[in-house]
Amino acid sequence: MSIYFDVKEDNNKLVFITDAEGNDVIRAPLLNKGTAFTEKERNDLGLEGLIPPRILSIEKQIEKINQRYERIGMIFNILKSINSTQQMPILKKTIDISRFNFLRDLHDRNEILFYAFCYANLEKILPIIYTPTVGEAVRRFSRDSARFRGIFLSPNNIDKVEKIFSHFRFKKPTIAVVTDNQGILGIGDQGVGGIDISIGKLSLYVLGAGIRPWETLPLTLDVGTDNSQDLNDPYYLGYKSGRLTGEEYDSFIEKFVKGITKKYPNILIQWEDFSRQNAFTILDRYRYKVLSFNDDIQGTGSVVLAGIINGLKISNEDLKDQRFVIYGAGAAGIGIARRIAACLRSKYNLSESKIYEKIAILDSKGLVTDQRKVANYKKPFSKDKNFFKNWDVEDVSNIKLAEVIKNFNATVLIGTSGQKKHFTNEIIKLMCNNTDRPLIFPLSNPTFNSEATPQEIYKASKGKAIVATGSPFEPFNYNGKKIIVGQGNNFFIFPGVGLGAILIKESCYINDEVFTEVAITLSNMTPDSNIKKGIIYPNVVDIRKISAAVAHTTIKSISEKQGTEELSLQEIKSKMWKPQYHPIIKKHSNT
Repeated sequence: MSIYFDVKEDNNKLVFITDAEGNDVIRAPLLNKGTAFTEKERNDLGLEGLIPPRILSIEKQIEKINQRYERIGMIFNILKSINSTQQMPILKKTIDISRFNFLRDLHDRNEILFYAFCYANLEKILPIIYTPTVGEAVRRFSRDSARFRGIFLSPNNIDKVEKIFSHFRFKKPTIAVVTDNQGILGIGDQGVGGIDISIGKLSLYVLGAGIRPWETLPLTLDVGTDNSQDLNDPYYLGYKSGRLTGEEYDSFIEKFVKGITKKYPNILIQWEDFSRQNAFTILDRYRYKVLSFNDDIQGTGSVVLAGIINGLKISNEDLKDQRFVIYGAGAAGIGIARRIAACLRSKYNLSESKIYEKIAILDSKGLVTDQRKVANYKKPFSKDKNFFKNWDVEDVSNIKLAEVIKNFNATVLIGTSGQKKHFTNEIIKLMCNNTDRPLIFPLSNPTFNSEATPQEIYKASKGKAIVATGSPFEPFNYNGKKIIVGQGNNFFIFPGVGLGAILIKESCYINDEVFTEVAITLSNMTPDSNIKKGIIYPNVVDIRKISAAVAHTTIKSISEKQGTEELSLQEIKSKMWKPQYHPIIKKHSNT
């Protein structure tokens, strides 16, 4: 049945108001407290006899969840202790997806306990609820999903979009994470399973920036799929047809934007995991019409720029003196290139020609040049023949990575290709020939798609390379030292940007300068103690502190451009929701 739900706030104290009672309360994830309902709530909400009499605090519930969570990995830990390693990667993957599904069930049963448990165990939980495990969850969505969260728009229902939004469980969402499922992590077109990306990202907004769960809207634009495995799968749950393209696709996106902004005029839209040209087209088409940003382009660019800035603190070099090679020309690669260019422009006042001389982009056909046709979003970084006319290369129509590094004298190498093992020993050694402390960032997700492992880079560079990765890697020993490699995780950027954009309600767009400024903020939030150890990103346990600072920078940057009011850091922190149960009041028919 449809139940009434609202939130009353008084002096930062929240109260839930509902007309639900009995089992309807227990079945509502945001209302369900399990055994933590007070005596009064049990009486008022008709829960007597439906749950055991003992009242447990949320802290005790977290302990119980943790015990169950750890039991899932017990077999893995036993085998690991006796060095049975042959099947370990397969076993770990199976255990991780089991843990993901366990937490998803908790999310769908007791939403606040889910967030409280994740918040209390953030470091160990983050790789499970998001990268790298979420990639496998997306693949298995149609087989594993039991309950459904969010909104599924397809050609079957896009013309009813406003009616669909009126059925959503919460009436006042402030942020939507929206994907068309085509550019999922490093695994491409995954059809309707991409909804798990939207759900996961919004969970990180809640955990990282204190966005309230009842203000989040996960959404998939299911425009079909070209994934043959999904199309041939009898259990596939999505729109079973090839992807919409051209005018049909554009019309679908336009209907969605009109529908969501009519229903929720001030909502923030984060575009997520769209493929290459669509990602750039949609971002550029709507960024000044709708409060929105693209994390794959803008968030990735920011987090990588922050890592570069911190890496150069180790090598004691300047950003303007570097030569950047970006291996992979999708949304992430071009987003990184754009952010480096923007920083060189705004902070060093370099001319456009000087900026583009310093950045070389490679796609699947080699160096991006004007000697062949390329997509519009790549064109600013396309090289004319004068750039490479004196290079020693085998084929000017396909200039390979090793040739670019050698002839271009690259000092920074960034991988966003999704191609594992492409940063070979030869590539790493060529980087070391150009500079004493090369920056080498294999950023492709998930872990198995990484261009190289940190261990391989350390070994080939003899410990000279400054390394960051896109996926989490376990610490390892090198020359008797424990090496911890920083993860260039967008989690450090997007929650704070989103929080800032939501709080400054008068804003109509997020200006591009925001993403340069928040990169600098993130770099400054990284402790010197980390940088001295070669860890060029902060600790994820500090995410709330980081997100508050990023939100403050976001608001400041928007305010300067649009003349809106700023908020203090303390005011921002006071707006960040903490996972805890709130009193529930029964709404009666005459109230």
